[in-house]
Amino acid sequence: MITVIGIWVFTGVHSIVKIFSLKSITMKKIRSPEKKTGIWIDQEKALIVRIEGDGPPVLEKMKSDVESRIRIAGEGKVSARFGQSFIDDKEKKQHRQHNQREKFFKEIIKEIKNADYLYLMGPGPAKEGLYNALENDQTARVKVIMTEPADRMTQQQLIVKVESFFNSRLFFMLKKKLKKDMLEHA
Repeated sequence: MITVIGIWVFTGVHSIVKIFSLKSITMKKIRSPEKKTGIWIDQEKALIVRIEGDGPPVLEKMKSDVESRIRIAGEGKVSARFGQSFIDDKEKKQHRQHNQREKFFKEIIKEIKNADYLYLMGPGPAKEGLYNALENDQTARVKVIMTEPADRMTQQQLIVKVESFFNSRLFFMLKKKLKKDMLEHA
């Protein structure tokens, strides 16, 4: 509790007005609702489920621009033969795909960087790539609680899975451990 004795306001050169006298003001610390996010990700897209406090889940889709298999019209082979040597643009394509993936991860991070907790899932290595990108991003405050493999699922199945995880005992135990670890390292 804070006790305010009085506040004086200067209204001109010589006049002073007392606004109010002795009052007690009780201040409560207002906590913002937890922002929990679940992401299902693969090379083609990311499905983001956001839950703020006790509110309903909100689903957002992000499409990836990562090329998977591109063939130019009239192209026969991926390599060409010049005399005794072969020229292959496989390395160039892999480098281009890597840069496209990094751009995709940055777009996702921009969307989720204010979340408190993150649950990552997906069928391939994209979830680990996003996890690593989050670890290297200094602006994101989101804490990855868990990553796990997950096959394709409907949007409703994803929403149910994310809600179930954030309401599970496992989440509360992991959250408690994370807070304990943060206090130890502070």
